[in-house]
Amino acid sequence: MKKRTILIFILLIFVKFNFAQYIFPVSEFRDSQRHIELSNFAVKDTVLFLPLGEAGLHIYNISDFEKFDLLSTYEEFERRSRKKVYGTAYCVEVIDNKAFLSYGELGLKILNISDPTLPFVLGTYYRHQDVYFTKVYENYAFLGYINMGLEIVDFSNMDDIIMVSRNNVKDFTVKDIEIHPPYVIIVGGRRGVRIFKFKEPITSFKQAEFPKDFLTEAQANELIIKDKIGYMANDFGGLVVLNMGLPLYPLSVNEIKTMGRAKDLLIQDKYLYVATDKGIEVFDIREPEKPVKIFEHATKRKEYKFLQMQGHYLFALFKSGRRDFGIEIFQVE
Repeated sequence: MKKRTILIFILLIFVKFNFAQYIFPVSEFRDSQRHIELSNFAVKDTVLFLPLGEAGLHIYNISDFEKFDLLSTYEEFERRSRKKVYGTAYCVEVIDNKAFLSYGELGLKILNISDPTLPFVLGTYYRHQDVYFTKVYENYAFLGYINMGLEIVDFSNMDDIIMVSRNNVKDFTVKDIEIHPPYVIIVGGRRGVRIFKFKEPITSFKQAEFPKDFLTEAQANELIIKDKIGYMANDFGGLVVLNMGLPLYPLSVNEIKTMGRAKDLLIQDKYLYVATDKGIEVFDIREPEKPVKIFEHATKRKEYKFLQMQGHYLFALFKSGRRDFGIEIFQVE
């Protein structure tokens, strides 16, 4: 009997450590700005790219987690009808030595960031609509507009970026874009999700042949698709699991209430991280349709907005009050 008890104890310890994932706060960067607009950020090696709305794109050296050194700030304006029109830094995607900045009314800005202390413009595209989100696929940029849907541009010639397809959707602000050829999925907050099926190859875009879309009714702040399963941050609805076996007809197979409003998602290996306005939750997704919550980091006065992982560190963008914001760094164990 004693041996049996010992074996059960060892088995429980094994299960606990084999299935657990913990995050521990190790550092925090905090700042205060007026009129900030928090959307996302990007980390490349020891450099962080943080869009702050009207305050522009801030670039930091984060080699020392205890001290974020500001390397440069990218801000730009254009003169229109004798007025200065400034861009609004919403979202950024960093690929190699280029930063694709969704710059609001000034459109898409492609920046050379080989020297992060001195970023400069390689190419610009705008058509007097505010760009909120950009997703890069090969030499194409999928532009998510504020209140105006999706547009696709070819940036192979930086001096002449051209539109190859568009679908104007009134009052649909694109907050996220997922590309799974031949499907393109756009996420629009309270407007839900739209799914488009293109012909193959997907890069044979034709403006007149923009495909018919599918629209969900659920609120969607973020969507991640892994294999044939989709995970959606559903705001007050928490975490929603979708069967994407038929991409044009996603089927909800599980809904999990989170401790706060689900804002962003991140998948790393067999774990799913959910950012909420009350903390961060970690789920085991070894059974993809049945996520199991294994850890939570609860906090007060922090609304987590966006997550990024680099190495064994989790970066979480948060807002605290009207003006305070920051990035909390967690050790992942």
